[in-house]
Amino acid sequence: QTCALPILCWVCLVLVLIIIIASLPIINNWLSNSRKAALDDDYISKELDSYIDRNLDKIIENIQEKSKYATRDNMFKNKISQYKDEIFDLTYPCFGNESSHIIAVGFFDYSCGYCKAIKDDIKQLIDDGKIKYIFRDTPILGDGSLKAAKSALAVYFIDKKKYFAFHHAALSYKEEFSDDSILSIIQNIGISKSDFNKSMKNNMSKIEQMINNSRLLVRNLGIGGTPFLIIGDSLFVGATDLSILRKKVDELSNN
Repeated sequence: QTCALPILCWVCLVLVLIIIIASLPIINNWLSNSRKAALDDDYISKELDSYIDRNLDKIIENIQEKSKYATRDNMFKNKISQYKDEIFDLTYPCFGNESSHIIAVGFFDYSCGYCKAIKDDIKQLIDDGKIKYIFRDTPILGDGSLKAAKSALAVYFIDKKKYFAFHHAALSYKEEFSDDSILSIIQNIGISKSDFNKSMKNNMSKIEQMINNSRLLVRNLGIGGTPFLIIGDSLFVGATDLSILRKKVDELSNN
């Protein structure tokens, strides 16, 4: 019996030690968090100061770049507003949802590789059924482009619905345009050579005026090349991804 109490004390002491050892990670974490909470503001402030010092040139360059784009976007919005009657001219080839209040306008060149690359996306955008889409033939890449643009508009004056068939076929053509290649496209979409030649002769003054108006408009807008699209008051230059164009259309649909 004299030994029972000391043994019990030793057992208790061991249990206490075990509990303390098991609790060390929790205690350490608590102490660490307490120190961290006290140091967070000073630490973050010093790190930010250090980051800014190391990257000041990049930060300034980034701010200037964003400012430049914001200025450019505002400039184009003003240009679009200034020339809206010329831009959204429904006397040019127009397809899509006739009752839609959302109008997209595409400027393109049949010899332009980027215009060719987005032809299926443009077709899909029209097929979505949410917009009216105006086509502006803007040949800037030489005689072949000009021949194709004139031919497209000659088709438009024969049969408005077949304009898009020519448009898509011409953008799918990978060689340089010639009289023979254009005539082949014309006949493949179901227009006779005689009807085509008659339209070219009878409508040439209107065709040339339409092309010249589009070229002048591009110059007034200050755009350097094709393709570019205008949707609402927004300008999209180059081969813009279909998802971005759809997002803009959806924004306008919800307004």
